Amino acid sequence: MSRLQRAKHILRWRGVFAVLAILMVGIILSGCGTVTTTKHADNRIHVVATLGFYGAAAQAILGDRGQVTTVINSPSIDAESYEPDVKTAKLVAKADVVVENGLGYDSWMDRVVSANDAATTKTLTIGTLMGKKTGDNPHLWTDPTTMVKVTRHLVTQFSKLEPSHAAAFKRRGAAYEQQLKALPQLTQKLARHSHGQQVAVSEPVFDLALEAMGYRVSDSHFAQSIEEDSDPTPADITKLQGQIKRHEIAFFVENTQNTSKNVTAMVNLAKRYDIPVVKVTETMPVHQSYRTWMLKQYQQVQRIQAKEGQS
Repeated sequence: MSRLQRAKHILRWRGVFAVLAILMVGIILSGCGTVTTTKHADNRIHVVATLGFYGAAAQAILGDRGQVTTVINSPSIDAESYEPDVKTAKLVAKADVVVENGLGYDSWMDRVVSANDAATTKTLTIGTLMGKKTGDNPHLWTDPTTMVKVTRHLVTQFSKLEPSHAAAFKRRGAAYEQQLKALPQLTQKLARHSHGQQVAVSEPVFDLALEAMGYRVSDSHFAQSIEEDSDPTPADITKLQGQIKRHEIAFFVENTQNTSKNVTAMVNLAKRYDIPVVKVTETMPVHQSYRTWMLKQYQQVQRIQAKEGQS
């Protein structure tokens, strides 16, 4: 999940060969005059999304008027270090719309799109949509407002591609937005009771949600070290240990998909001092919707607040 891991993968030979293969596919498709349009053999809009929850939003809006393919379709695949193959390049070459996270999280998609010079593919970069810049937290999906904006943008995009079905896209988009309303509603409720308390995190994967809930992250430097697969400094470790022992944090957020001895030690210390631990994941679990996934994580914070209110 770290930037260092991503750099190592890019330097590997298999990554170099993958990029060359993609470039060759782009050249071949361009030479054959294969230009993407909204009209395919099945007369539907074709979408390629890097991440499952973006693909799910697109499919909810399109209904039977579109086909959506998600590249990262398993929680075990690291989106940041993924190396695209020829199959991915072919899908993108035929896509009407590509949806990517941006902010360096899935930068490999930029290479695939760039290799497909002859295509008229429209790319929606969520980071740009949310007004973010390189260096900002890329875990945009934990922000409760992100998917609503994504949904509205996709409704507009699909309506331009298929004006005759614009009313249906708008209707389905509104229905999907209705499902998402529970997320900002819950974070707003949590914000009223967070009182600006400090919390600690193992990595910054849940920080945008915490910000929406009104919490302040107390160990950004420690968390950044863990995300980059480097050891936190002794000072960072001592500082966080002290915050836990003195009950200066409301809870500790653990990304259960990226464990290390330092994180395990902090989780154990938190339990020893009766500091609640909120367990989150960076990727969407199998057989869960985006809404269910986010709600389950938000509701852990809700239970902590409820317990605080009783004490």
